[in-house]
Amino acid sequence: MQPVIFLSGQEAASNTDILQGTRLQNVPSNGMLFFEFQASVADDGSNDHKVSIQLPNGATPLNGVLVPACTVATVGILDDRTFLKVGFPIAQGGHVVFSTALTGTSTLMWRIVFAV
Repeated sequence: MQPVIFLSGQEAASNTDILQGTRLQNVPSNGMLFFEFQASVADDGSNDHKVSIQLPNGATPLNGVLVPACTVATVGILDDRTFLKVGFPIAQGGHVVFSTALTGTSTLMWRIVFAV
């Protein structure tokens, strides 16, 4: 068992299950999952990312939530002044479905931290 797992990446397209095939495909032990999101652009519905999270118990605390845009010009930066951050207690063994829906050409930067 690892006390902390970090995952991060970028999405330039819609993705229905970002955690599939990662070390957090199944939660290794009871703990907390923290998600951080930032988009390169978040326009008026024509160029943005919307994220959803479904927890193993079926709850959907985020469902099509607009991701805020980065305030710096460099894609790949999670700006701690403006990124969206959420955290959830999580039980061992479940699969969290983390997905994004892209409209336009925005890029989504994300980081997930699992802590025991």
